[in-house]
Amino acid sequence: MGRRGSRSAYVVGAGVVMLACAVGAQAASGGQPSGGTQQEFSSGELLYHCDTGDGSSELRVRFGLSLPEAAMGGVIGVTVNATLDEQVVADLAAEGAPEVTGVLSATTLVKDTAAADGDEQGTPVLLPDLSVPSTPLPSEGALTLTATGEAEELTGGPGEYGVSAGRFRLLLGWQPPPSDPGDGAGGGDTPDPGEPGAGGEPNSETPPASTENGGGGAAAAARQSPPVRAFDCEPASGQNTLITVLSVAGDGSTEPGGEPGGPGPGGSSGERSGESSGDGERIGASAQPKDVPQDCIDFAGLNNAWCAYLGGYTNIDRMGAAARIEPGIVNLGLPFIGPCNDGSEWYWFCQTAVAELRHDGKKQLPPTKNSFHAFGFMPNAATIELTQVGDMRIDVRTQVVAPYDGSVVAHATLSVRLDDVTVNGVELDVGPDCRTQEPITVALTADYPGDYTPAMGGFLDGYTDIPPFSGCGVGEDLDPLLTGLISGKDNYVKMTQGRICDIRTGQYCPPVPPELQR
Repeated sequence: MGRRGSRSAYVVGAGVVMLACAVGAQAASGGQPSGGTQQEFSSGELLYHCDTGDGSSELRVRFGLSLPEAAMGGVIGVTVNATLDEQVVADLAAEGAPEVTGVLSATTLVKDTAAADGDEQGTPVLLPDLSVPSTPLPSEGALTLTATGEAEELTGGPGEYGVSAGRFRLLLGWQPPPSDPGDGAGGGDTPDPGEPGAGGEPNSETPPASTENGGGGAAAAARQSPPVRAFDCEPASGQNTLITVLSVAGDGSTEPGGEPGGPGPGGSSGERSGESSGDGERIGASAQPKDVPQDCIDFAGLNNAWCAYLGGYTNIDRMGAAARIEPGIVNLGLPFIGPCNDGSEWYWFCQTAVAELRHDGKKQLPPTKNSFHAFGFMPNAATIELTQVGDMRIDVRTQVVAPYDGSVVAHATLSVRLDDVTVNGVELDVGPDCRTQEPITVALTADYPGDYTPAMGGFLDGYTDIPPFSGCGVGEDLDPLLTGLISGKDNYVKMTQGRICDIRTGQYCPPVPPELQR
C-alpha cells in the first residue's frame, strides 16, 4: 500500500447532509420518449408538501429521465423541475435574494413488477446530488428551478422495474447584498465573480477559498448569518408517482417498458441482485426493519441516524508491511448542513457529524488476524484490536454553488491492543493487556465528490503515529521487541466506508461491506 502525496484540503460535502431524503415527481404512465440518441421520459406535474423549518410550502414538481438507446452501461440523465409559488418567491426576495442556487438530494423508488405485494412502494435508491444553477428571481410570479445530474443505474438486475418518485431535500443559498462602504466592512462594490481571489462567486476554473478573518466580506459574514432556505419535501398522498417502467435484459441493457406488469421490450425476468456498485445503484434488498444489524444504533438523536461498514489498511513502516482492518459497523449521527458562520464566504456550508464504532456491542472494529513478513522475510502474525476512545467526529465543509467542491475530515482516537502474536514463527505470550502506551489519534480526509460522501461511502486516508507498547509479556518483557517492530511515525492509513443503512426507517438496509482499497 503506497503512500500518497499532499492532498487538497477540500473534500466531501453538499449532498452529505441529508440524503435521507429524495427526488420527486409524478409520471405520465410509462412516459413519452422523444427522438435522438437519448430517450426522454417526463412525468406529469406532482404536488409536494415541504417543511421549511419555520413553516411549510407546496411545490409543483416534474421529474425527467434521459435514457441512452439500448442503455447498456450508459449514463442516465436525471432532471427535476421544481416550481416555487409566488409567495415563496416573494419571501426569498424579502430576504434579499436576487438569485438562488443550490443542491437537490433525492431518491427514487424502484419496484420489481414481479415482486410480491409486500414490496408495495419499492426499494429506495439514492441518486447522486443534483445541482441547481444560479437562477434569477422574477419580479413577480412563480419561479421554476431545474436540478440536473446523472446516475449510473437505477435497477439491480434483470427484470421489469417501475421507477417512481420519492422524497427530496432542496437546499438553496444566495449571495448577501453588498455591505455599505461606511459600515466598516470593507469596500461596497462587489468584486468581479470571474476574478480569482476577489471574494465573488466562484467559477468552474477557480475553486473559491475561505476568506481570511479581517475586513471585507469576512467581517460582514461574521456579523450576518449566510442566507439559506431548505425544503424537506414529500409527495402528497393519493398521487400516481410512477415515472416510467424499465426492462433490464440479462446482458445489462436497459429499455423503457410498458405498463407495470405488462410486456416490456427486451426484458427477461430474473432474480434481482441486492447489491451493486456505482452512484445511483441499488443499495440493498427491500428495506425492512429486520434488516438493520444489531450493532446499528441511534446513539446521537440527530436529524439522520445511519450505519455503514468501515474497514481498511494501515502501513507498519518499521516492517515494510500493511495490516488489514476487517470491516465493522460505524454508526453515524448527522445534523442538517447549514451556513458555516465562521467568516467564510456565503456559499460555504458546514456540518459536524458524530460517529461510533460498534462490534458485538463494544465500541470497536472487529479484531483482525494479520500475517505478514517483516522486512520481506521474517514471518509474523498478530490479532489487532482497535477500540474507540472518546468521541469520533466528521467535519464536513462544502460549497452550494458550482463547482460544488467540499471537504471532510474524520477525527478519531483509538486504543490499539495486540493478541495471538508470533514473531519469526515463534508464539509469544503477550498477555491480555498488550497495547500502545497512549491511544493513537487519526485525522483522515477525502476528496469530494470523487472519493467519499457519507451516504454513498468511499475512502478516506491520512497518516498516524504508532506509540510504543506497554504491558506486553507474561514472564518476560516484550515491550521493547514489539515497540521496535511496530511503533513509528507517519504510518499511512486508508479506510473504506460502504453505503449507509437508515437505522430509523430500515431503508437501504442491510448495509453492504465495502471492497477495501489499498
